[in-house]
Amino acid sequence: MPDIETDQSDSTNTPLYLKIAHKLERQIISGERAVGSLLPPEAELAAQLGISRHTIRQAIAQLRQRGMLAARKGVGTRVESARPQWRERFRDNNRGDLFEFASETEMFISLKDRVEIRGKLATEIGCRPGKTLLYMEGPRHFINEAAPFCWNEVYLDPIAEPVIRDMDVQRSSLFHLIEAHTGERIVDIQQDIRAVPISDEICSKLGRPNGTIGLRITRRYVSSGGRLMEYAVQTSPAESFAYRTHIQAT
Repeated sequence: MPDIETDQSDSTNTPLYLKIAHKLERQIISGERAVGSLLPPEAELAAQLGISRHTIRQAIAQLRQRGMLAARKGVGTRVESARPQWRERFRDNNRGDLFEFASETEMFISLKDRVEIRGKLATEIGCRPGKTLLYMEGPRHFINEAAPFCWNEVYLDPIAEPVIRDMDVQRSSLFHLIEAHTGERIVDIQQDIRAVPISDEICSKLGRPNGTIGLRITRRYVSSGGRLMEYAVQTSPAESFAYRTHIQAT
């Protein structure tokens, strides 16, 4: 088995353990690492890659969460499935989860524009009527998966224009890029999840039958100065979504 090299197309903002996880995932999906086979021991795999055992342990943990790898005591880490359990990828409990989620997906931008926000949309977004925002939309895919799992719409403060000017595919979290560009930290992310009938237009774009029921997730990203930097809308068919959280007793 050849050494794993990090994909040069990955965002430089993507943590190393996620790059390694993505590479392992691609190898499993392609059959290079067959279902039923064992990964080399952590120390051996880390040495092959020139990384720490901690990093390879984090990468393996990612694929275990997706159901692609399983640890067997006394046996090792086994390739369990060539299909990630993508519904379990929705966690979004904190900034790190959102960053990780964006690193594992790709939004193919089909439209980019400037729009004047009025009426109900202004109320929903929480901006003054008549304000002009940047807008882009497109399907979002998990990396290496042909079918989109949701439709994304994003409204951005015009200050973010240099961030998206030459962007055709979004492969990292916008709010992180906006922070890097403006120097303002996003301190408040307000998330709302609602069950909705998906519009016929979006059903068509996602290749789903009219009348499909789904979930509409909206997120407002507010900076330390109280400025709304991003308003994102994610529309997912119901079967593409599962929400998981972990609550510890105190």
